[in-house]
Amino acid sequence: MRNNLQQEKPERLAWAIEEAAASTGLSKAYFRKIIAAGELKTTRAGRRVLIRDCDLRAWLDQNVQETPG
Repeated sequence: MRNNLQQEKPERLAWAIEEAAASTGLSKAYFRKIIAAGELKTTRAGRRVLIRDCDLRAWLDQNVQETPG
């Protein structure tokens, strides 16, 4: 018998630049720019640059304005 309950996905802890860009609709170049300017914190896993989910959410809260409507 097959279990019809949906399994929860684990909470996302970090994003690659490409993934953060795709999920927010911002460009990879823009992410590289704000990272280079020190506006968004990153961490490394080997050679891979990662943006922690909490840092991305904090940056979005501080820098992205909601549009009315």
